[in-house]
Amino acid sequence: MERNDILKEILSDPGLMEKYDIKANDLEGLSTNAPYSKKIIEVLSVIINENDNHLNSSMIYKKIKKVHNIG
Repeated sequence: MERNDILKEILSDPGLMEKYDIKANDLEGLSTNAPYSKKIIEVLSVIINENDNHLNSSMIYKKIKKVHNIG
């Protein structure tokens, strides 16, 4: 499965769509590449991309902290 397809599959969950105000027509244009329209898309994209690049979990965590500007 392609990275973009994974992102779309995750965010197509009705609960997540409602929580993060994602419309059905927004799903088609989603990509794991910047620019990101919402923080949730950026965080999930970092996880998907870096996992696919075989980064270990602690390095992925550091990247997510950077996204959120956490120490």
